[in-house]
Amino acid sequence: RPDGCGRDRLPVFTAGHEGFDASVFLAGEAIRYMLWQRGGYKLTLFGPKEVCEAITAAYSPGGKYDFEVKTMPKIYSTKWVVSTVSSLEALPENKEAPVHCGKVASGCRIAFDLGKSDVKTVAVKDGEVLDSAETEWDVTNADPQYHYDLIVKAMKDTAAKLPGPVEAIGGSATGAVSANSEATWCDCFPNVPPDVYQKKVVPIFNNIAKAEFGGVPIKVINDGEVTAVAGAHMVGEGCLFGISLGSSEGSGYVYEDGSLTGWINENAYNPFDLNPDAPGNPWSPHRGDAAMYLGQRAATRLAKKGGVDLPPEMMPDHPNMNAAIHVPHAQVLKKIQAAM
Repeated sequence: RPDGCGRDRLPVFTAGHEGFDASVFLAGEAIRYMLWQRGGYKLTLFGPKEVCEAITAAYSPGGKYDFEVKTMPKIYSTKWVVSTVSSLEALPENKEAPVHCGKVASGCRIAFDLGKSDVKTVAVKDGEVLDSAETEWDVTNADPQYHYDLIVKAMKDTAAKLPGPVEAIGGSATGAVSANSEATWCDCFPNVPPDVYQKKVVPIFNNIAKAEFGGVPIKVINDGEVTAVAGAHMVGEGCLFGISLGSSEGSGYVYEDGSLTGWINENAYNPFDLNPDAPGNPWSPHRGDAAMYLGQRAATRLAKKGGVDLPPEMMPDHPNMNAAIHVPHAQVLKKIQAAM
């Protein structure tokens, strides 16, 4: 990736061994895990020839991991490359580039979180929360103006509770957010056409700050990283892994000095269950992704077994419950909460 490199190793069986196919499978999944954890646009391999050839095919256009091959270039705006080197020494070394995030909350500030079922907003004065709200939205809407208007209204309605003008904005969102608060690949806008996404969605956070709030400072990071930062602030120390369990699932890590990893931390897409019959992820072509077990969909899938009375359209196997839209899952969650 532009600011670093993740390196790992995995024992494998060579061609002709009964464990060869399992080796290729596990290698592919381990690489997928690292991609969604750290991000990357270049994959470099070293190992048995047949294993490297199989992984190269899997991580090429049209291969098993075509979704990753097509998505990573959107995050980094550069071509995806996979190659094999002839020696272990030729592999690039592991390199990290931690980032620091401000923690000051003085003055009048607002914060927002873009989830896949609602927009959460908070008004803060000198570190004290004055108001918070949740606004349901349809992330599957293909019109970027719909998203812009809904986010701005939610922010301004909450900002109205402050005793003075907004001085700074903090935000979080699912997906990959650049160091400059650009929505390089945020999956809460899945149906916005690619060309429109680049023009309207990538700069959406900075545009909102400039056009709607007088150009005040704004900082937006991945939602999982916010959880980690908040956790470290609460306990007063780092070396902390935070998990956000919401409409989907996010996570982040805070080092001992309070810095963040700088990874994309889009762990909702990480392999979590390798069972081929694991629940499918409507946001990717894979099964058994972490979001299906550590987010809202896990709760709604188990609601009936837990004794919650549900209508037919909210049953786990109904098409409504296996589509990208999160609205029906939010409705089931309300029934679960009412039953508790």
